[in-house]
Amino acid sequence: MLYQLQKLSSEEQTSVKRSPIWVTLLVACADYDIQESEIERAKEIIHIKSYALQNDLKELYKELDSNIDQEIDQALVAIPADGNQRIQYLEEKISELNPIFKKLDSTFNKQLYKNLKSVALAVAQSDGGFFGVGRLSDEEERYISLPMLHQP
Repeated sequence: MLYQLQKLSSEEQTSVKRSPIWVTLLVACADYDIQESEIERAKEIIHIKSYALQNDLKELYKELDSNIDQEIDQALVAIPADGNQRIQYLEEKISELNPIFKKLDSTFNKQLYKNLKSVALAVAQSDGGFFGVGRLSDEEERYISLPMLHQP
């Protein structure tokens, strides 16, 4: 377990650990149509971050990468089928991080916030445009800044 998360409840730890999955699904669901390319891109990003990061989040991404398919499957089962309810559910899950941020080290918070935004952008860019780069839908554009999160 990450030492930064030790002072959190188990539910709060789970929220932090699953936050990249919730962000992935929010952006993928923004246009009410989850594309396989969006999920695959998120898996790639999480895998890359599990090796490439040189900060405290590396362990978070390593843990997530080790069972990414199971985590995504569990998250997909948990989200509502209705598009609007799905978006609302995912926004609520991500906003659970706001009070948790107050309990964590400010450096870790900033790293997590920045990384979640980078995951959101990568997922949004994975579908559409020229070779998957360039064109973001209006819905994706709205969510890549993660407006439900308060910048630490």
